[in-house]
Amino acid sequence: MVTIRDVEVFVIDVPLQRPFHMASRAITRQTEIIVKVHTDAGVVGIGSAHGTPLERVAEIIKKELAPLIIGEDPRNTERLWQRMFQTTCAPRAANTATSGASLPKGLGRPQVACAIGGIDIALWDIAGQLSGRPVWQLLGGCRSRIPVYATGGYYAEDEDIKDLAGEFSGYVAQGYREVKLKAGRLSPEGDFERAKVVREAIGPDIALYVDASQGWDVWDAVRAGRLYEQLDVAWFEEPVHWYDDISGLAQVARHVRIPITSGESEFTKQGVRDLILHGHIAITNYDCTKAGGLTEGRKIAALAEAHNVRFAPHHAAHIHAHLAAAVPNGMNVELHPDPQRDPLWERLFEKKPAIEGGEMVLDDTPGLGYILDEGVMARVATEVR
Repeated sequence: MVTIRDVEVFVIDVPLQRPFHMASRAITRQTEIIVKVHTDAGVVGIGSAHGTPLERVAEIIKKELAPLIIGEDPRNTERLWQRMFQTTCAPRAANTATSGASLPKGLGRPQVACAIGGIDIALWDIAGQLSGRPVWQLLGGCRSRIPVYATGGYYAEDEDIKDLAGEFSGYVAQGYREVKLKAGRLSPEGDFERAKVVREAIGPDIALYVDASQGWDVWDAVRAGRLYEQLDVAWFEEPVHWYDDISGLAQVARHVRIPITSGESEFTKQGVRDLILHGHIAITNYDCTKAGGLTEGRKIAALAEAHNVRFAPHHAAHIHAHLAAAVPNGMNVELHPDPQRDPLWERLFEKKPAIEGGEMVLDDTPGLGYILDEGVMARVATEVR
């Protein structure tokens, strides 16, 4: 029997060279939580979590969840997931994991779900290494390549929309066959003008997605969606404000012919279920690093398949490629090719999956197959003790 002997947690918080504006906020820092789960067999699994506040999520991992899994067999992913998830449902009389109770004081369930995700991904990495198989095979092994789309078109403070043409034609020149444009900060008509520039730059054969980042009310979203139909937009992501993302999405889906994408803001399979059944989404972009890990993610992929919904997980392509490539309804994964927007993709890894012809290529390396650059980790990561 192999057992877990220790869990290390590291916080990365890197300032960006400039702010990248979305519909209602600006991204000014690149942040990540790295989880290393050590076993008595010498195998170390590496997971990743993206959530806020960083320090509190890291604290949950180290102080609340790690004690629940130390001494356990890391290959029992479902058993350990259920044990960790129970902390969101247990009586709240106590505040320590070792007491068998409780959601950590002052924290919300989304932070716990994020913390679970970071650990769970590391456990799957261990399971793959111990079995001698890559995770994409353990999860189903439908294919070893998955399309990658390039996300860009963030708003700049002194934006000239003509600059979008150079940015997106650059992605096409790099080999990407699918791209995603940010929207939702301007009026529907203003953002339509941005999308027209992009479509003209990339030509008719490149898939164009639009992400409104929950920026519009229902009727502005409908107006925008009808405009985007003229540009053959292939999906319309998170078009309505956060507070109306079930009924509001359903209204947009009824009035717009573009497939609706959502799910990255959910943190349970039940939340995605409601988006499918009542929000009428056609694609889910659930993020396993923000909530639940690969154990929850594979259930969501299966749920989506049963309802003819495609699975296109948000962010963290080096992790999500394993799941998207493993399932029959896996559509693609997301990448931010601009190193100013995502400096960690360029700097953090000694080894990561290759991208060829607009697809991420997964090899036969056991586990998740990526290796961190420990020199970079030493410079940018802070261990949580």
